[in-house]
Amino acid sequence: MSLEARWGALRAWFGSPFHRFAIVLPAAIALIVGAIFYPLFREAEGHIRNEVRAAIALEINGLDEQVHERGLTALRDALQRRIDSAADRDAVYLLTDRDGRVVVGNLAGWPDGVPASDEAWFHVRTADGGTLEGQVFVLFGGDRLLVGRHSPLESYQERMTARLWGSAVLIIVVAASIGWFFMQHLHRRLETLAREAARIQEGHLAQRLSLSARNDELDALARRFNRAFDEIERLVDASRHVSSAIAHDMRRPLIALRRAIDEAREAAAADRILRERLEGLGAQTDALLRTFAALLSLARIEAGALGPKWQPVDLAALVADAIELYEPLAAAEGRELVGTLAPVTVRGDPHLLFQVLQNLIENALKHGAGTIALELAAGEGDVALRVRDHGAGVPDAALPKLFERFFRLDESRSAADGAGVGLALVRGIVEAHGGRVSARNADPGLAVELVLPVDGAMPALLD
Repeated sequence: MSLEARWGALRAWFGSPFHRFAIVLPAAIALIVGAIFYPLFREAEGHIRNEVRAAIALEINGLDEQVHERGLTALRDALQRRIDSAADRDAVYLLTDRDGRVVVGNLAGWPDGVPASDEAWFHVRTADGGTLEGQVFVLFGGDRLLVGRHSPLESYQERMTARLWGSAVLIIVVAASIGWFFMQHLHRRLETLAREAARIQEGHLAQRLSLSARNDELDALARRFNRAFDEIERLVDASRHVSSAIAHDMRRPLIALRRAIDEAREAAAADRILRERLEGLGAQTDALLRTFAALLSLARIEAGALGPKWQPVDLAALVADAIELYEPLAAAEGRELVGTLAPVTVRGDPHLLFQVLQNLIENALKHGAGTIALELAAGEGDVALRVRDHGAGVPDAALPKLFERFFRLDESRSAADGAGVGLALVRGIVEAHGGRVSARNADPGLAVELVLPVDGAMPALLD
């Protein structure tokens, strides 16, 4: 994987709010813990240092009394007694003459890094890795006295630093695990809701968002959405029933009108102008009848009353028949129908699938230009059928609306007939077969692609 691809994958990973939260949560907890415990650590460190210096000051005061009351000889005796008693193994004493020779003490020599100036405090590392802290005094005659202690501060710092880092790592790991578990649970829940919402968007209006037994905020939100979906389903059903009722009720007077036009045309056989006008009215009436028939079919498919009659369908042969049927019409317009057909078989209703092909080819003949290419290809578990013309295409903003009922481009309302039901019927039939349909601009022309499953499972009809 290239560096750019890795960077893109990393940005995509961090683009998820769940991943960001899983990282920010333990980092924030670690910062809070550090902000609380580091001052406590520094305060404890200061207390230990003060205790060490207080013990050193106490030793110095006792030795100072010996010097003032009994002189330098008493100081040597006091130092020797304290060394011999070993009551305090951390205490350090060293008395040297002006030349640096050891007079008495429990150190082999003057430590490196310790100044020889009067009343100087020192803090140095010893050869064994410990810490020596104390104070130096220059006595009368040039003798030097070192009083100190092996400080526990360094070992304390090492132990506490290791413990703090260990605690920080443990806190981060535990917080990250809890945050990751919670985020994964929330992510799975939201993914489920998103899939269910997508099914509703695809037209399965009876689908609802699932609820959990926890009755939490997400369940409350899902219930609100479900109530909204109930209202949407009611309105859509009402619209479908209205369009179906109109189509059903209007067919009878239109059929009667078509018969009356035929009778009038026969009666006016001698009047050429009247006969031509009656033929035009008959053609318009036929177009209205076809529109109402398409509306009724679409309403029945959406209601599940016109389910496909499932049987194996040789889709390549079906497409070839459609090409053969429309070739004369295309040739009359100086156009051509070409097919690139792979041998594929699907399960479905051959009559409804043939109606899909008719609607797509007629749409390309009416609104497109140039050659109409039909391509049938087999994929993994599905079949793709593309119908493309070489006309001007449609505006990109209109592509998502092409399969809505009664949608027509402004240019087509005056340039061609049609009520905007053909592609809506295509989508209804394809979705009833468990497939999907889409359109895109092919530059030039418009390409409509439908995808159908090839397995033997019977897809549920649209709710």
